[in-house]
Amino acid sequence: MRRLIALLAVLTVFFAACGNDDGDSTEETAPESTAAGEEPTPAATPAAVEEPVAIEDIDLDVPEPAPQTEPTPGPQAEPTPILVSTAEPLDRPQPVDLSNPAFSSSDKLSTVGLGSLYFGMSPEEAAEAIPTVWTGGAEDSTPRCYLLAPANGPEGLVFTVYNSSIERVDITNPAISTRSGASVGSTEAQLQELFGERLVVSPRADGSGNSIQFVPVDEGDADYRVIWETDSTSVTSMRAGRLPAVAPTEPCN
Repeated sequence: MRRLIALLAVLTVFFAACGNDDGDSTEETAPESTAAGEEPTPAATPAAVEEPVAIEDIDLDVPEPAPQTEPTPGPQAEPTPILVSTAEPLDRPQPVDLSNPAFSSSDKLSTVGLGSLYFGMSPEEAAEAIPTVWTGGAEDSTPRCYLLAPANGPEGLVFTVYNSSIERVDITNPAISTRSGASVGSTEAQLQELFGERLVVSPRADGSGNSIQFVPVDEGDADYRVIWETDSTSVTSMRAGRLPAVAPTEPCN
């Protein structure tokens, strides 16, 4: 306020001193203020306005892409179980009945086998055909040729397994006979009456008796033999089977 009053006083004095002397001047120029100590107030410098940083618009409606994941393999299908009908009882192996002998007098010896056992059968096939359980078996030193006997007898029967099949039977039991009736205890004369010219007689080297072979005439049976061992009078043992297993006096020799 004081500054304003001082300014007005200066202007009044100035106009009073100058008046309108020139007359041709139509404009009055206001003198600059000379008041001591009075300085014009500097204009305020406008503050620098920082430009706003442009912010990229974000579309909030656009969903972010789903993260890439490895496909999880589905579980493998389990095999469908096979259903078994229980309406009928399942077949189960029955235990072998050993109360009856595996062979009896009704089982006859021939060039091809004894009763229901035929040369060339495996021990398993023969055990099913009889039936029986075998005693004996292969040893480490004799896998190619070994002896078996039926667990339910009778005594005096030994079978030879040669190259995995039964190829020979040795008999000392007089109850077992050939189809023609020859057995342990039969005489050499009886054998001659039964088989005649089909017999081949070979004396043993030590003079203790003879080996008498029955040789089939049919070509299909050419490898089969029935052989009786005698003491020069009667049969002490007999055997049957296929060559070469049947040829030696002792099995597996």
